[in-house]
Amino acid sequence: MRRLIYLLTIALLAIPAGAVSTSHWTQSNQADFKLGTLHNVVATNLGDVKLSREVKTLLQDDPKVSMVTAMAQTKDGVIYAGTAPQGILLKIEAGKIATAATLDNAVSITALLPEPDGGLLVGVSGAQGRVLRIAKPGDKPKEIFTAKDVQYVWGLARGDDGTVYAATGPNGQLFSIDAKGKQEEIYKSDENNLTSLVSDGKQYLYVGTDPNGRVVRIDRKTKEAFVLYNADENEVTALAMDDQGNLFAATGEVAAQQQQPGPPGEPPKETEGRPEAPATAPLPSPPPDPAKPPPAPAPAPGEPPPIPRAPAGGKGARRTTWPHRRPSLVIPVAFFADPDADTPNAADADDVPSIPGQPGNEPSAPINSQQNEQANEQKNSENNAKSQQQQEAEQPKGNAVYEIDPNGFVTEIFREDVVIYSMVATRGVLLVGTGDDGEIFQVDPVAQETVVVAKTDAKEVSSMLAAADGHVYLGLSNSGGVVAMSDGYADSGTYTSAVLDATQVSRFGVIQMHGSLPKGTTLTVATRAGNVKDADAEGWGAWSAEKDAQEFFHIDSPAARFFQYRITFKTTDPAQTPLINDIDVAYQMPHLAPVIKSIKIGDASTSGGGGAAAASGGAGADPSGGPPDGPGKGDASKTTGTGMQTVTWDSSDVDNDPLIYTLYFRSAPSGPWILLKDKLTDTTFNWDTRGVADGRYRVKVVASDALANPPGEGKTASRVSEVLIVANTPPVIGDMKTTVSGRTVRIDLRVTDSATTIASMDYSVDSNDTWQAVLPVDRIFDMPEETVSISIPGLTPGEHQITLRATDAQGNVGFQTATVTVADK
Repeated sequence: MRRLIYLLTIALLAIPAGAVSTSHWTQSNQADFKLGTLHNVVATNLGDVKLSREVKTLLQDDPKVSMVTAMAQTKDGVIYAGTAPQGILLKIEAGKIATAATLDNAVSITALLPEPDGGLLVGVSGAQGRVLRIAKPGDKPKEIFTAKDVQYVWGLARGDDGTVYAATGPNGQLFSIDAKGKQEEIYKSDENNLTSLVSDGKQYLYVGTDPNGRVVRIDRKTKEAFVLYNADENEVTALAMDDQGNLFAATGEVAAQQQQPGPPGEPPKETEGRPEAPATAPLPSPPPDPAKPPPAPAPAPGEPPPIPRAPAGGKGARRTTWPHRRPSLVIPVAFFADPDADTPNAADADDVPSIPGQPGNEPSAPINSQQNEQANEQKNSENNAKSQQQQEAEQPKGNAVYEIDPNGFVTEIFREDVVIYSMVATRGVLLVGTGDDGEIFQVDPVAQETVVVAKTDAKEVSSMLAAADGHVYLGLSNSGGVVAMSDGYADSGTYTSAVLDATQVSRFGVIQMHGSLPKGTTLTVATRAGNVKDADAEGWGAWSAEKDAQEFFHIDSPAARFFQYRITFKTTDPAQTPLINDIDVAYQMPHLAPVIKSIKIGDASTSGGGGAAAASGGAGADPSGGPPDGPGKGDASKTTGTGMQTVTWDSSDVDNDPLIYTLYFRSAPSGPWILLKDKLTDTTFNWDTRGVADGRYRVKVVASDALANPPGEGKTASRVSEVLIVANTPPVIGDMKTTVSGRTVRIDLRVTDSATTIASMDYSVDSNDTWQAVLPVDRIFDMPEETVSISIPGLTPGEHQITLRATDAQGNVGFQTATVTVADK
């Protein structure tokens, strides 16, 4: 069997709403409470925490017992427990446990059946599956059944004529054993294991199977088999029948994936709610002093009184697994005749659909027919994989108990994210033993109610027995043990919360709780705080004194980052338990200043107002050093930059306070700060720099949360930008000298810029829309002043106008013209 570990997601609701507001840590459902530590208490699927059933430990920490796999009670009232892997048969009398027998060869006892005369049948699994009879206590076990290729005896049952039936594996066979010891195969399944077996005491036997999760009815007389139900899960781990002839089938499929919890303090994931809880008396809700509180409403008849309300501020491991029914892990490897042989359930890796490749990797060359066939096969494989994924997505989660009535009608009456290992029908309800948390569920098929009634320290409840003394005995695995569970509640228990991480050192206010306190029950609360994440590490403060629970309970623990509470449940009446419906912890983080993470400044004309360019990067310039539109594509009408610079900044506030912003500018490197704009609420501002002189500037953004806090308690944060170059004056072309030689014109000139460097220069002839780029004499534009010599050959005779264009690093453009005459020779 595969094993599924379900870790329920935490639902810790932190709602920061401003520096002087309160945050809350709320726990209100089963998933929330199960993140804490529960001792003798249970978190029910109704969203409550209450005392568990009283559980008395009879056996634990026995090095010879890893699993208690079967339980039965004989005619004389002695309870027997079969264990693994050392074949020890235990007996329980008067609450005392002792060894009744030790079977040879360290086999596993996997089935027990009491005899009418007081004897006991023992089904064992190992290299050879067998059934043994112990006629009376102290007798040596006598073999009454074995068969070729049978290794596992999973279940034993008896018909009305005294015939014994054995459900076996790994070949899915059901055998009959009559009073004379004659054995016969009466049913051969195509399943590997008949994992569970129950008799109606008359004509029919019912078996559960693995690996296809079938429930099969077998007529003992005609040997006819009929599948009553085929579950979605792969194994039927337990069967039970009530007095009305209703059959109950429990499943134990184990999924491969685990669900990870979210970190404390994150908002809870959306849920579909929870089952409706029985109505309880409302808690009284008087306001705090000085107003006189109204009297508390009386509970409804038969309902327990609620937790009292007082005014706010008043006084007041390493996990191992027991894979159920998985023989290769239960039985020592040495007992297998061929340990290298394939197991019957081994999956063929070739049957797993292949995962298609990433799109865009297909060959571009034409494909031949063979390639077409391969492509079709890949497409079919992809469709199969998608179909399988869809089926898995639609597959119900967890495991179920199905009710099959005498007419064969099937109803799902229980489903949880657990693996079901055992089940008994008693007193009109079902008790369902599960793993990984060792929870026992009570299922009422008539009322359609399910509730957790107990939780064991071991992780798996692998066998159960409803005994004549009214107790239910539980066989445990993972940590082998036996416990007795009564009908009444434990006399005391504790719930210790998970650790609240407030993310900052915070002060804690009150715990608000709702619940009920029946007569004879008490609830007390203690708290502690610390600045170490690990609750088991040194450095935490001591637990506060236990105080009686109230609806509003003042927290005495000092300010810290981490917090825990502990609730102690007590009762003097086994029929009553105190109950917690929900918990709300109020805390307040310190007022923290806002943060400005970054500032960016860009030319609004080129960044679209988004401020994508860094202020120091020469906004507006082409990265190659040429004009923004590139040589030959310039706009001759543009003589200056737009002058508009977009300032954007990234800010945040831990307290979620609304922020207002003030902008300042100054000449770099250290001029006085000058107010640019105040009372801004957006994080973007368009600055028209044409109102300042060309030069180098810095911009400062100041964020303030003053409006969200009392006067004088606001905090600010500021950040200064990188240097911004303001250059709105275009380059100047001058000192021109024109020389005509034949049909070639030579122009020598000097170009200067007042604020930045020259980025490029080009020319056009006679207003042509084609611009020709030129370089300076030193072959690189990198200075505010450059000398340029231009030679224009091939001009036709006559007069020509040469237009010169210079662009600086900020995108400003300057023009000059020269008129020349080429003689006709």
